Amino acid sequence: MESCAPDLRPDEVRCYDATMLRWRDVDEAGWQGCEFTLTGDDVERSPQWCVDVVYPRRFRVTAGGAARWWAWWGPWMSHVGLLRGDAMTRDDAVVRPITADDLRDVVDAPGTVGWWRVWSRWFIDAMVASRRSPLRPGRWWMTPVGCVGVPSLSFVHQILPGRAFRLGAATSSRYQRIRPNLSRADGDPWNADLFDESLGGTGSYALLPLRRASPPESGRVKAWRKRARDGTLPPVLVHYVEGLTMFVLLDGHDRYAAARAEGVPVPWLLVSALSSWTVTLDAATQAGVVRQVERMTPATPVGTINALYAAAFDDRPIPCLASRGRVLQGGVHRWDDEVTRRLSTLGLAEQGEGLFAELAPRETATP
Repeated sequence: MESCAPDLRPDEVRCYDATMLRWRDVDEAGWQGCEFTLTGDDVERSPQWCVDVVYPRRFRVTAGGAARWWAWWGPWMSHVGLLRGDAMTRDDAVVRPITADDLRDVVDAPGTVGWWRVWSRWFIDAMVASRRSPLRPGRWWMTPVGCVGVPSLSFVHQILPGRAFRLGAATSSRYQRIRPNLSRADGDPWNADLFDESLGGTGSYALLPLRRASPPESGRVKAWRKRARDGTLPPVLVHYVEGLTMFVLLDGHDRYAAARAEGVPVPWLLVSALSSWTVTLDAATQAGVVRQVERMTPATPVGTINALYAAAFDDRPIPCLASRGRVLQGGVHRWDDEVTRRLSTLGLAEQGEGLFAELAPRETATP
């Protein structure tokens, strides 16, 4: 795995309880977040937070050693069915609670690059220290994201996507960008034990919370609402799961509720594993670009010329989001048995008949 260490400045190496984190700012067509590399000395190779994959079409989100959600794809990938497991509590949270001292340490104005950078580093340190996050050895990316359906806190040098959910076509950034879609922001994921996310209705990129919604009158929600009114609300942290095409809310359930209650933009931070696409250059294309540029008039913007040359001659690997998982031991039989027991516990056994009919034929699965 490629290391970021050779590109680091002295101030880009931080120590948290003797854990060395190698990270760097990503500055391509504006600040794009922080890229960091972890080793087996920093985090576990098999983290407690994981997406378990079961063939065919079944998944399980495991956190803190317990199943938090079971999920399955419907026919023709038309929707994702979701069954809630044990909701997480603050005792087994992905990161430690944000304290008053943490808030006082942030001196940059909300929405600025400095503000996003400080909170990115805070979450990186906190996830490594907790040992309860999705982090595992490899390359990772922490970046602010926008959102569909809910106002989001913008950031300095924010780049608008050239097309839905991605940067690249209209900018010189090589980093893939996607964003949550919360067209149904306060619906079933927060309260229901069994529900569907329809790709034809809500669309993909929906939000999946790990905790149930706190009561609006709870002390923590009230405290965060004051911060939301003051404009000093810390970001909420999400993690993209490719197999479900959903964003899991890792931390910030009460902060999200506070922002929604106060009607202020939600500050989103995305953490994702990174992989790379290999770029193959084509001599004929390069020659064609050179001829095209030679025919351009002096009035042609320099940015247009640079973009053409970059597309034809930039052979750097293209960073892309990666989603890690593991095969569930026991396979489809274990998954089916767990779901059957969970449905019975919740008094939803009748709904299970439709669920398993949707997943049939079982004989096509591998144990």
